[in-house]
Amino acid sequence: MMDIVSRLFKPNIEKLVARWDVDGLINALNHRDYKTRKRAAEALGEMRARESVDALIKTLKDENSEVRKAAAYALGRIGDEKAIKPLVEALKDESLDVRIEAAKALKEVGYRRAAELPNLVSDVLSISRDEAFRILEKIRTGKFDFLRR
Repeated sequence: MMDIVSRLFKPNIEKLVARWDVDGLINALNHRDYKTRKRAAEALGEMRARESVDALIKTLKDENSEVRKAAAYALGRIGDEKAIKPLVEALKDESLDVRIEAAKALKEVGYRRAAELPNLVSDVLSISRDEAFRILEKIRTGKFDFLRR
């Protein structure tokens, strides 16, 4: 019953942030209005709410590209290594904006585990290790032109 109520009534994201209501913001990631989902994801990133990482990873699969982009942004801000593989997978997103935001987030998160990244990128994107190294070097230097396919 609570889930139906939370999907129908628009949460006040600013009030949730002011109260530091991470659970309320995580619930807002499931709201029917994409703008509410987007703002909730952004807020969780701004708060660096580590306990929201699993919910934000799920949000990388949202139907709306703006929400997926906000989730990638938030995961980059939070910096939890658990997000590395989902962010690499988001490099294949249909939306260029999501791919670029995922690359920026990987730049923030991924280099703590740099030794594992080439294999992961190679596997997830089905490319050679050499190509994965080239992509990772571009991400490291902030050049995301390779994402414009």
